[in-house]
Amino acid sequence: MAKGAQPDAPVVIGGVKVVPHHEAYGDIHPPVRAKNVLELQSLQVAPSKDHLLPSQSISSSLEHVPHGQREEEVAKREEYGSRVSAQPAKRVITDSELKATHVLYNLHPSELYMEAIKYAKASYITSTGALATLSGAKTGRSPKDKRVVREDLTSADLWWGEGSPNIEMDEETFLINRERAVDYLNSLNKVFVNDQFLNWDPKNRIKVRIITARPYHSLFMYNMCIRPTPEELRDFGEPDFTIYNAGKFPCNRFTNYMTSSTTINIHLKRREMVILGTQYAGEMKKGLFGLMNYLMPKRGILSLHSGCNVSKDGKVSLFFGLSGTGKTTLSADPNRFLIGDDEHCWSDDGVSNIEGGCYAKCIDLSREKEPEIWDAIRFGTVLENVVFDERTRVVDFTDKSVTENTRAAYPIEHIANAKIPCVGPHPNNVILLTCDAFGVFPPVSRLTLAQTMYHFMSGYTALVAGTEEGVKEPKATFSACFGAAFIMWHPAKYASMLAEKMQQHGATAWLVNTGWVAGSYGTGYRMRLSHTRKIIDAIHDGSLLQAKYRSTDVFNLAVPDHVHGVPDEVLIPQNMWPDKGLYRTTLRKVANLFKDNFRKFEDYMVGGDKKLTEEILSAGPVL
Repeated sequence: MAKGAQPDAPVVIGGVKVVPHHEAYGDIHPPVRAKNVLELQSLQVAPSKDHLLPSQSISSSLEHVPHGQREEEVAKREEYGSRVSAQPAKRVITDSELKATHVLYNLHPSELYMEAIKYAKASYITSTGALATLSGAKTGRSPKDKRVVREDLTSADLWWGEGSPNIEMDEETFLINRERAVDYLNSLNKVFVNDQFLNWDPKNRIKVRIITARPYHSLFMYNMCIRPTPEELRDFGEPDFTIYNAGKFPCNRFTNYMTSSTTINIHLKRREMVILGTQYAGEMKKGLFGLMNYLMPKRGILSLHSGCNVSKDGKVSLFFGLSGTGKTTLSADPNRFLIGDDEHCWSDDGVSNIEGGCYAKCIDLSREKEPEIWDAIRFGTVLENVVFDERTRVVDFTDKSVTENTRAAYPIEHIANAKIPCVGPHPNNVILLTCDAFGVFPPVSRLTLAQTMYHFMSGYTALVAGTEEGVKEPKATFSACFGAAFIMWHPAKYASMLAEKMQQHGATAWLVNTGWVAGSYGTGYRMRLSHTRKIIDAIHDGSLLQAKYRSTDVFNLAVPDHVHGVPDEVLIPQNMWPDKGLYRTTLRKVANLFKDNFRKFEDYMVGGDKKLTEEILSAGPVL
């Protein structure tokens, strides 16, 4: 060292001022070969090793390239190497029918972060590396604004009428909305396009294309759909289904079938979905689930709104349940591998996850309660509508300022015990979860096949209603197949397929109540999570199959006499109620709610006659 020089004094190397590390650290390297700061910064970003199609115009980048031309075209694109074409390409007619607008095609999360931070408002990187963003005025789904085109090819298959989520529209109105969405996307200087897959079962994989205006939407779908390899992307071809998400632009509310400035339209024959007037990302996820709920049963495959995990020795369990029943918590078992948290298929080969990621609720999230979800919120995760500290960017998961429906969307690889690929053998257990705030259902009961179909079609839970000066009344909720908003066929079709597959593969169904014990809400108490976990453990280890059972009144449920780790008296609801008369009154009240709900299913014929319908009805409550 020269006399008088400071150990960390900057020196000029190649025209750039560099502060050398102290020799004691042992990390001396040759001088940087950059001539200036810009060149130095250019060295920081290395070319991607994965091949992705470069961004050009919507038309040219999405054009179906004949197989014989593909290698030559790819070579040209690699030679130019830019992601966004400097000049718009010539207009060509493609499957998307979009004009020469720049496309950002299948961007990596790092690139989508850059797009969001540089160009999108309300996009921030949180302290854990997740991308926090806002979904705009809509912070949840808009089921009353969803429309399905009634056309000749699929109309006879779909469930219409009372109780159905399928509100019809005609093709002309769909085309008006589609043109409005395409015109809006054409008006932008760039859009984001994802080509991805649904269903981890390679035999029944569906190719989807998602066209969006926001980088957050592109990242969301990157996480939620299955991500193709470079080779799969090169041979992707034409998609089986396309989403046009122009959610930043409203629909014309004076158009036929429209009731607001928001609309979500599905056209099964055209294999397209249009979104206008809502930026809530969950509409894309659930729109694709609706598609799978139509396509898979036509192939003899049962699509399910459920969680799914598997033991180390290959024993699979399905978890069904509405919001607040504990589906996410109970299916995330550290002693088992997670196949998926929300959407699955049951084929002749076993179960498979439809998605490539998870869309978890974040409100009141803590490391202690849900460590798997907590640890998954890192770089690549989308945090939707959360509130964070302005300076530290630490998220406050208890803050409901924007909405209670705060969400995290992340790749399933972010879950430490995820099973990749997300497939498994045939299920051993089918667990129907309910949170009965009336307190009349036992903590666990074993179901017959007919009872399974009845309770599956009912999709019951009862949650506590809003606070009103003192008394809070439980509110019964019924959602057919535990996902009525997303089904396409009549619920009896899904129920009969479930019973058939259970019978064929020897699966057992269980009704597990995570709700109230010793009275309704206000007098009783919530079933302890530790007790519910013991029940789930007993289902998984097979001990409940060997238990002795007794039958309950009205619902005729088979209840075990003993579950290891759970007090015996808790297993029989009436034993815990101090007022037996009030218990019987409440039980009959709930039974009547079930009967009222099921009336809309009574006249439906399965397989051309009412035999199965009558069998299902006979498994309901008897007063």
